[in-house]
Amino acid sequence: MSDQNKLEQKNDAQGGYTSRRQERIERRTERRADRRAGGLGWMGGLILIAIGLLYLLHDYGVLPTFTNWWALFLLLPAVGTLSAALGAYRTNGGHWTPAVTGPFLGGLLFLGVTAVFLFDLNYGWLWPLFLIAAGLLLLAAPMLSRSR
Repeated sequence: MSDQNKLEQKNDAQGGYTSRRQERIERRTERRADRRAGGLGWMGGLILIAIGLLYLLHDYGVLPTFTNWWALFLLLPAVGTLSAALGAYRTNGGHWTPAVTGPFLGGLLFLGVTAVFLFDLNYGWLWPLFLIAAGLLLLAAPMLSRSR
């Protein structure tokens, strides 16, 4: 009899430790399958390809000159936080929860900051919108948590 079988028999005698262990293994397997099937790493790859294409088009004179080209790199954390929001949304069975709201708003914040710097927009109009969004989120948080 292997050591693993002996351990499982001992754990069975101790009151179902193996079933909890088996549940953890099953959850881990499900998470791995979710990552493989709906993995969002491809989004980062697409963003890098898009940034490369923008630079290539700029070099050939197709696109206008961006003075703040470095702002394109703010898209990477934007995509990361938005993909975390999508992952939390999937994990929660398609329900909008506070675990989805935080990364989603963080991604929108990064997108807004990217747009401001990339297109040289006046950011004086942007910060009040963030305050309004935060206030709306605080008001909507109880409704979002009840809808679960």
